[in-house]
Amino acid sequence: MRLRSIVASAAGAVAIIAMAPAALSATAADRQVAARATAWLTQQDVAAMPAGQQADIITSRRLTGASPAALRPALKTLGPTAPAYATTPGAMAKVVIAQRAAGMSGALEGRNYLERLQQSNRGGRFGRTAFDQCLSMVALRVAGRPIPPAAVTALTGSRSDSGWSFSLTSSQPPDVDSTSMAVVALRAARVAASDPAIRDALTWLESQRVGAGWTVFSGGAPSTDSTALVARAQAAAGVSTDVGLTFIRGLAEPSGAIANTRTAPESRLLATIASVPPLTGISLANGFKAG
Repeated sequence: MRLRSIVASAAGAVAIIAMAPAALSATAADRQVAARATAWLTQQDVAAMPAGQQADIITSRRLTGASPAALRPALKTLGPTAPAYATTPGAMAKVVIAQRAAGMSGALEGRNYLERLQQSNRGGRFGRTAFDQCLSMVALRVAGRPIPPAAVTALTGSRSDSGWSFSLTSSQPPDVDSTSMAVVALRAARVAASDPAIRDALTWLESQRVGAGWTVFSGGAPSTDSTALVARAQAAAGVSTDVGLTFIRGLAEPSGAIANTRTAPESRLLATIASVPPLTGISLANGFKAG
């Protein structure tokens, strides 16, 4: 059950994006795959999806060129379903980023998710998991709010010698997905890429590579979900994403959907959502700004 929880949460997390005017290292071919993936996503029954996936697709569309105004109807559809979903800091963060992708601040359907997110801070900890902590830090960056120094201290203090676990306890073994999210969150907080916590994490992530891709724990087949998260961490730290993006491009299907693994393509929806940010080369650590 723990593995399934990590994979599900991280797959959702990977689609949380922030815009920047220019891509970092993605090629034109990568961005074309991202555009086709987003087109496939919009062809699905988005309104019937869980709120978290609706938020993901709003931000994916913005990332690949939709104007904020064009996303307002989708945000309006998200509004009534968001309250039941956004009960944890990580989920609140996803809604906040979707709002900003659509050019909206303040309350959504009478609920101010940014304020609620900030109020969830407990001595630098947002929630209980890497999903909660890291997405909260990124959402604050996207919203133009300061990331509390205590949040950086809490995150760096919860790592093992190699990386981070889903529960953010140093006694638990690190996993690829949580470590990747932590790198992006630290970069969002303007921790230098040369910082030992980030440098050591990237070194450990590279040691976990299986051929051209990554999986959440060693021993499994490389997946799009985990590989996309690693690519996001690499982009945030200014490291080449070529290996991971080549893997992801290889799983793109004629429809525009992207399979999760070569032998088990489902869930295409989650894998496709996961793939858009790294394929554009945009680092969410920069919020809506370049640099």
